[in-house]
Amino acid sequence: MAINFDELKKLPLKLKVLIICLVFILMGYLYYMLFLQDALTKKMVLETKLAELEQQVVEKERVAAQLDKYIREVNTLKESFTAALLKLPNEREIAGLLAAVVQSGKESGVDFLLFEPKPPPKKTLEIKPGAPQPPASKPADPKAPPQKMAEPEKFYDEIPIKVQLAGGFHNTLSFFDQVARLSRIVNIEDITMGEAQDVKGRGRVVKTSCTVKTYMFVDRK
Repeated sequence: MAINFDELKKLPLKLKVLIICLVFILMGYLYYMLFLQDALTKKMVLETKLAELEQQVVEKERVAAQLDKYIREVNTLKESFTAALLKLPNEREIAGLLAAVVQSGKESGVDFLLFEPKPPPKKTLEIKPGAPQPPASKPADPKAPPQKMAEPEKFYDEIPIKVQLAGGFHNTLSFFDQVARLSRIVNIEDITMGEAQDVKGRGRVVKTSCTVKTYMFVDRK
């Protein structure tokens, strides 16, 4: 049925308004279905991606800030490690270091009753006679607790020196202080002091037993 424009003009005003509203609603619906819906969907997808990217940027900035902190800490540890290596004598310097310890005792006024350096302890694998040998290969038990990883080999050897000395209390403390001031790392452990005794010409003398321990740098390949 053809729509005559003249007939539309004769329609009541309310009906004309209703028809115009229906036409606008229909146009709006078609515009939404054909254009606006896709645009809104794309907008939501882009907003979601933008939020994810912003979150990734925040995470990466946080990691970058921590990385700078870790780099500074590693550099500090490297400097400390280098400084510690400089205080570890090598094998050729051990004799001079022991002589410096003895000289510190003489300057402090103590007498050495015993000065016995001991070689570094050797690491050997002890196998008891008759002990069963472990099989060459054994399937792993999933219920067994995880085995601990072997500790890394140390880059130094301990050299303990068994020492017994006699001298005044203040002289002994002076000896300990001078040993602590040596340029190399030297520790004094297991200190045992006896009762002070009066010695003619020397005053009150204390016998002291201790272990003077130094550390020798070892370049392990």
